[in-house]
Amino acid sequence: MSLKPHMKRRRIEVTDFDEADALERTAGDRTILFEVVRFTLEDIPVILKDIQKALDEEKWQDVGRLAHKAKGTAGAAGARRLFQASLNLELAAVDEHERCADIRDSMVEAFQSFRSHPEVRRISSLDAGGDASIG
Repeated sequence: MSLKPHMKRRRIEVTDFDEADALERTAGDRTILFEVVRFTLEDIPVILKDIQKALDEEKWQDVGRLAHKAKGTAGAAGARRLFQASLNLELAAVDEHERCADIRDSMVEAFQSFRSHPEVRRISSLDAGGDASIG
């Protein structure tokens, strides 16, 4: 059975930063986008540290809850790769999956790529290379 043209799945490219998507989510308001990106740069390192602690303590419900929070934060900022990694961790935590630590590492990598993306640096004025340690 073939899908009708309006029902076909749209392939979404997973990128470090999708400015058009982020602007759409902020109704085209660059001031709001600026704040969302800055919030993401401040909040994600804290979430990642909390996820690591929950993983160390095998608190799977906390891992899932924190991954969900990271997913929402990443989605609002247009950080698609981080969004996808957060979703993967959220799903893995439900089954107390042994790959959670590896997936958390992919979240760290995705965040670092988002943080260093030229457009994110421009938007957030991190020209000096602001260091949000994520351990």
